[in-house]
Amino acid sequence: MLRPSPSLEGRVAVVTGGGGGLGEGICGSLAAAGAAVAVIEADLAKAEARAGQLVEAGGRGIAFEGDVASKASVDAMTSAVVSEFGGIDILVNNAAIYPSRPWTEIDEDEWDRVLATNLKGYFLCARAAYPSMVERGSGRIINLASVTFLVGFANLLDYVSSKGGVVGFTRALAREVGSEGVTVNAVSPGAFPTDAEKIHPDPEGYNQWVLDQQSLKRRGTSMDVGNLVAFLASDNASFITGQLIGIDGGWAMH
Repeated sequence: MLRPSPSLEGRVAVVTGGGGGLGEGICGSLAAAGAAVAVIEADLAKAEARAGQLVEAGGRGIAFEGDVASKASVDAMTSAVVSEFGGIDILVNNAAIYPSRPWTEIDEDEWDRVLATNLKGYFLCARAAYPSMVERGSGRIINLASVTFLVGFANLLDYVSSKGGVVGFTRALAREVGSEGVTVNAVSPGAFPTDAEKIHPDPEGYNQWVLDQQSLKRRGTSMDVGNLVAFLASDNASFITGQLIGIDGGWAMH
């Protein structure tokens, strides 16, 4: 069964990168709270699998294909969601790519690809969803940042740079859209045991290293992140905007 969360009955949520990783828990928590969830993935099969799981658990989920780095794709995806559900109340910008190599080995194409997905994609999705939020009189934009921006990480220069941009994007956008009843916040996850960790050559050693950094001596789950996102999407968080909220087991305290 889906776990209870703050009530989002009647709301429509779009979650980019919702087919796996942290997106899996985010979609689950939003659906558990009553939102209709549009699961967005470049790989439609991944989106369909997660949307099907939401439906099986008693929620509402529909899969949509979308490349967040492409304006044409984002616009088409947004139009499809609005056509299906009547509008958009919540946007969770979660889709990201996570290559790892020394900074001297990052070529221009990789740099552009990471920034296009991890930062420009947030901008494109927010621009596309914003008119629907204005029409409905309120909205929630929740952006996934990262603990890597707060503590600094080697071999992830393009990724960390993109996540720093997400923090600035969140704060500046919150200033511009608050008068329309739209809040914009960023969530800063620590290290979670998702497929992204497969880039590390020593999984057991990396797992122990993460636990050593955290105050809480357990690994987080995607549902931990999802429950925070569901709170920020709810009316309980209607007076919170422009904030960076950490969820990392007490790693980076800011």
